[in-house]
Amino acid sequence: MRVLITLQVVAGVSVLAALVAWSWGSGRMVDESGARIAKVLGEAISRAESGELVLEPNARTREVFDKAPDYWFIARDEAGHELQRGNVPPRYVELARSAKGIGRSALDLLDEEQRPQARLEHIESPNGAFNLVVQAGGPMSVTETLRLWLFAYLILIAPVTMVTTLVVAVATPFVVKRTLRRITTAAAQIERVDIESLSQPLPGDQIPSELRPFIKAVNRAFQRLREAHERQARFLADAAHELRTPISTLRIQIDSLPDAHSEKLILQRSTTRLMLLAENLLNVQRLKRPVANFQPVDLQELCEQVVGDLAPLVIASGCTISLEPGPTTKVDADSPSIERALSNLILNAVDHGGKGCEIRVSVERPATLVVDDSGPGIPASQRERVLEPFKRFGSLSHGTGLGLYLVTEVAKLHHGGLKIGESPLGGASVRLAIGQAAGSQ
Repeated sequence: MRVLITLQVVAGVSVLAALVAWSWGSGRMVDESGARIAKVLGEAISRAESGELVLEPNARTREVFDKAPDYWFIARDEAGHELQRGNVPPRYVELARSAKGIGRSALDLLDEEQRPQARLEHIESPNGAFNLVVQAGGPMSVTETLRLWLFAYLILIAPVTMVTTLVVAVATPFVVKRTLRRITTAAAQIERVDIESLSQPLPGDQIPSELRPFIKAVNRAFQRLREAHERQARFLADAAHELRTPISTLRIQIDSLPDAHSEKLILQRSTTRLMLLAENLLNVQRLKRPVANFQPVDLQELCEQVVGDLAPLVIASGCTISLEPGPTTKVDADSPSIERALSNLILNAVDHGGKGCEIRVSVERPATLVVDDSGPGIPASQRERVLEPFKRFGSLSHGTGLGLYLVTEVAKLHHGGLKIGESPLGGASVRLAIGQAAGSQ
């Protein structure tokens, strides 16, 4: 707004400067009526002791004579005293001698613009009265020209400028708000954009034409991002799928080693992590394009199955695990994805809890799986960060960085949520809420 008002002021000053420059360049910086120079000469004429009329030059009269060496005038009083300069036309000499009862008058309107050739003034001064005839069109000073145009500007241009500025100040906010309303809508849509909604282009039909190239460029950028994300997703899925066979072969060979082999347990744990990483990569891609089979699932029975399957690995890692008895809780859910989520939560507790860690699994109403551990816990400042893919907490962590991210995606699939807090056992407490409750509980 300040910029627009400043432009209005600058434009007005520029108009004034242009008018002055035009007057100077076109030779119109002259006293067309002769009234100003007549006043200057009238004030500069006085009487000598003998009664003669004399001119006492000043800066203004000298400027006139310097700029117009042939400038003429004549002054005459009733006593017959005359003062003249330059080549005064005879008719004006006669007029100065004979004019009586005339206060002022323009003489000889001869040219096309009806500008006078001369001016008659009857001057009343402390030294007596006299008639003064001056040449019209004498040179004006820069100060007089500026004063003249400034007066014209204040009368003619300034009111228009002030009204225009007021209209701009009042109307611009409404015009801009109405014009940019669609831009605000597009900005709100951009705020909601994530990797899953890149396929929805921004509307450009009702956007001001000046901004349509910008909207088109943003949509093209979204298209490139979507294509890059799809290529990355295909690569991860293909890589994870190709890794499963050699990892399974390696695990069979390790399991065939004698139990007394000193490195067998270490190798089993390492291959388990490799298998988990490959499975998590595949699971993440499956959840991006979910084909979920929602059926009634008893969460307590599901926990018993997962805890039983993982108990040997948990115990071999130096930890303990228990399942709290709970109510029969059924929900509409995709059983395989819930099993993978709970497995990741338990293995995450093993990974971060360290040897001697106690892990406790429980089910709470209405439909929440809870995994508590006695490990070091997760600081509040890190609880949002560890939910991102490939983000791990703690310098001793050997996890894949996908476990909690996968659980978050499973929670989204089930319209639920994941919350990290403090456990009664002293470590971390992770709660997976499943939003679609069903059946008897």
